[in-house]
Amino acid sequence: MNRRRKFLLASVLALQNSSFIYPSCQKCFSRIILVSKRSNCPKCGCTGESGNANYRYKLSLKVAESNKLFVITVFGSCLDTFFGLTATGLHRYIQDPNKIPETLDNDTTQNLLTKAVETCFVGQSFIFGVTNFESHSGQGADASNFLQQCSDHKRKARSLVACQIVLPDP
Repeated sequence: MNRRRKFLLASVLALQNSSFIYPSCQKCFSRIILVSKRSNCPKCGCTGESGNANYRYKLSLKVAESNKLFVITVFGSCLDTFFGLTATGLHRYIQDPNKIPETLDNDTTQNLLTKAVETCFVGQSFIFGVTNFESHSGQGADASNFLQQCSDHKRKARSLVACQIVLPDP
């Protein structure tokens, strides 16, 4: 991924939703549709067997930087280290009751996963590598302009996309 990005140090206030993984197209990374034993990508038309579907992380967080609010959605393998395995691995682990000592229903498993993610992320500060800053601030805008323009629009939280998340160096 050769996109330019700006870095944003922000504190996580809350999770935006509890859906952390999705089945993704191997070519374009868009969400694929799983029907019976087949998968189909509505964006690029790629098809395959649903059993061979890859999964990808998508973590949406409400964050604060100074007095500015943002909703940052972090995509991809940069979250592997936080979850301890790939999104495909996590999906297979959740789906295979033999890997979990006590069989839990889907709601209980999802609630436990959501609680674990909240514990890991909420209240922590991270550095986010944001890739869609140009759509908010124009081509070639500097970082201070980017943050100012993102947060000025009617004081609403602006949506950003990140392809990188790291803990700040203490």
